[in-house]
Amino acid sequence: MCEPTHPKTRGQRSEAAVVHEFVRRGITVLQPFGDNERYDLVVDISGTFYRIQVKTGRTVNGRVQFETRSTATVPNRVEKNGYEGQIDVFVVYSPERMETYVVPVSEAPRTSMGLRIDDPDKQSPNVNWADEYRLDTWLTALD
Repeated sequence: MCEPTHPKTRGQRSEAAVVHEFVRRGITVLQPFGDNERYDLVVDISGTFYRIQVKTGRTVNGRVQFETRSTATVPNRVEKNGYEGQIDVFVVYSPERMETYVVPVSEAPRTSMGLRIDDPDKQSPNVNWADEYRLDTWLTALD
């Protein structure tokens, strides 16, 4: 099956994969009615609600890369908006790796972020290792 070219189709597939990952772990998932909210899903974990923006991660240069802002075309310009104060976490689904990662919005840069899956060419103390952001790692930290 070929990769869909339309961004909305890719997003819907990622949302479905993320919902599946939560539901199979016994976590309640809520979906807002319509497309007017800045979050795609809400999960209820032990009575605490988390607003989620689902992103599709693409594998680039040894990392899972995703956008941490939205892009909208309005008359005569393109608007790019962040999610600060509107979501709690990004949940990133990587179709190539079939992996799900959770990044708190407070830890994400304002434009894009890469989660490192391979060793970088240059060593740096500022590497965001994908393993540290796995869904199960986040869920365990909430306990």
